[in-house]
Amino acid sequence: MPPLTWWRVLAPMVLDLDAQRRLRAALLDTPPLPSSDWGAACKADPTAAIGVAINVLAEGTILPERLDPAMSAILLCAALGDPACIDLLAHVLGRRARRRADLGALWLARAWRSAARRGPDRVTAVSER
Repeated sequence: MPPLTWWRVLAPMVLDLDAQRRLRAALLDTPPLPSSDWGAACKADPTAAIGVAINVLAEGTILPERLDPAMSAILLCAALGDPACIDLLAHVLGRRARRRADLGALWLARAWRSAARRGPDRVTAVSER
């Protein structure tokens, strides 16, 4: 499964340091999204990631080639324990669950909400490229 699709299917406890590094590498290898914040979002800057994701989510037509990288940046920050990114990820997954009657997405949204209550327990996947 490609790392940029993990945001749709992986629970918080699966995103260990190795997975975080793989996700970050995939973000850095993907064509940049049209945002001045994209570079910072790929480096796990939560504010930048949220800005990029909100812009993509606000587009009239949501394209997977833009949504997956944007939500993957959110996933990386959420895995590192950022509460705003956890909230946005849970919200998008919950919305996806309602629109598609997808119980898997609903379970995943609840898992991320539970992760927010536990607090950050992740290590930072920092590696410069």
